[in-house]
Amino acid sequence: MKITEGGNYEIPEETYTGNVTIDVTDTKEPVNITIKGNVKVTGSDPFIDVVKAGVVNINNEGNYEVDGVTVARHFMYVKDAAAQVTITKGRYKSVTFNTIMVWAGTLIVNDAEMESNCYCIYAGGSSSNVTVNRGKYTHTNLKDRSAFFCEGGSSVTLNDVTATSVKTVVINNASTVTVNGGDFKTTGSNSCFVNSSANLTINKGATTEGNFESEGASCINNNWGRVEINDGTITSDADCTIKNRGGLRMNGGTVATSNAEGTGIDCNGDFGDTQINGGTIKGGKDGIRLADLGSSEVTLKNAAFENNTQSNIHLGEGQTINIKKTFTGTATILTDDPSRGRHITLENEDLSYQNKLKLFSMNSGYIIGYKRGDDGVEYRYLADANGNIVNAVNAKATADLGAGEQELDTATVVPENTTVTVTANLPEGAEGAEFLGWSAVRDDGKELDLGDDQTAQFKMPGCNVTVEALYQGGNVDPVNPGGGSSSDVVAGIAAVALTGAAVWGIYETGTGIYRVLNMPDVPMPSNRAGLATLIWEKAGCPEPQTVKSFSDIDDADLHLRQAASWMEEQGLMDDVKENEFRPYRYVTKLQTCLVWDKAKEESLIS
Repeated sequence: MKITEGGNYEIPEETYTGNVTIDVTDTKEPVNITIKGNVKVTGSDPFIDVVKAGVVNINNEGNYEVDGVTVARHFMYVKDAAAQVTITKGRYKSVTFNTIMVWAGTLIVNDAEMESNCYCIYAGGSSSNVTVNRGKYTHTNLKDRSAFFCEGGSSVTLNDVTATSVKTVVINNASTVTVNGGDFKTTGSNSCFVNSSANLTINKGATTEGNFESEGASCINNNWGRVEINDGTITSDADCTIKNRGGLRMNGGTVATSNAEGTGIDCNGDFGDTQINGGTIKGGKDGIRLADLGSSEVTLKNAAFENNTQSNIHLGEGQTINIKKTFTGTATILTDDPSRGRHITLENEDLSYQNKLKLFSMNSGYIIGYKRGDDGVEYRYLADANGNIVNAVNAKATADLGAGEQELDTATVVPENTTVTVTANLPEGAEGAEFLGWSAVRDDGKELDLGDDQTAQFKMPGCNVTVEALYQGGNVDPVNPGGGSSSDVVAGIAAVALTGAAVWGIYETGTGIYRVLNMPDVPMPSNRAGLATLIWEKAGCPEPQTVKSFSDIDDADLHLRQAASWMEEQGLMDDVKENEFRPYRYVTKLQTCLVWDKAKEESLIS
């Protein structure tokens, strides 16, 4: 049958020894074809040949079978760029040949079933556009074939499609494929998606979330292409779920593995940049593995890592990862070449955030340290796990922990026998204050003499150390540096203990510290919580005007909340930050005495 003009046509149930050719010059009227029964194709190939056409509607509402297996035949060719072909329902089978081939034009398939040991649908050519809505597609067995094959710049969209294959579900060569939901599965040690120099996007569908599973091979095999994952669950039992040798953007969805020795995303080679912007990576030995990236870069902006037994991020020899400030989760990191000072993250400038990243080393004997230079460059690196901390008050402490001289904070572990340099820093608001010397306290109680110079050095002992630069004069509250009222005798003294007879001698006469320290009924608190509670209780536990809630005090601890609120109202202590009291921040005996004297002067205690 040859169709040369628009109109309504029927294909009745029978065995066809010929074919249907659509060659319409005047395309104003659509060609409507209704399949009325089961059809066996034995004649010319293909059964329907769209040579030239406008709108073509093929309706198979009875869901009849079109048999291209008894005699191997294609069901349809579409070769006209102006053609707009829609197939609704039906069951279509082919063998040896593809079921449908689209070289040019638009094809829409709704709610159909196709089965072939070649391609169910082939799209080739920059003017071929295929959309498949729902339906079931099955690829049986023939080497290097798949349910859908896309090449030559074609565009294919699969919406909520169910597809199974003993080979691959989608082969995408230099084309664009968008998958919105659906259920794909391979069972023959092949990937669901083979993406070569092509674009693949995976989204949530209208009726399905999207589930894509491969057995015996990575679910996505990306070669020099670009893959964007916005939704769906991608799983495999192979060595890796996503074999990425190209560009990857993971913005959502889940990448999982059922292989206890497997990796979620394997990035190997200099093929393109990878960005992990969201989603979940779970269930493997490693979440992400990086190797031999060359000039390519892997960036982690955000993601959730779950149940990865060895590491969330596995860095091959010499590899680093770019972790942005938007990453608020926790990541465990393993390196193949652990050494003191080895970089973990890429450097960044003018943004101070990397010290807040929650990164944990899975290399025995190492932690992930932090360095920020005077030039503003910061990064994370491997540092010795065995060591203690230096708490520097009104001073800057530095040491070389393997990445060059760096400033220490209370999260920096300093190995024993490391040379630590401390330099006095005048407290903010204490202009004109005079440097008096150092207070240095080891947690083991042993003496640590730093001398009288404003820069001093010591060897790190096998315990924590607290050092404070002491000043006289200026305008700094002794408990709350940078705020509150002043002391006529001492300023700029914060959370450390004060020792040394020479230093004590400066303050004893003016404040009566000696007498206070030797009062048997005055226990010396070690932190802000103890100090607040001591003064408040000695004042008779007065009710504050407002009992505040603090982010770092349990709401159930009414006693401490009352004490802290009252101390703030009396101007004896300040919150460190808005709604933060820092109850366990260390306070010195000298601070306790000064606050005690201030409370007495204001007749708050006797």
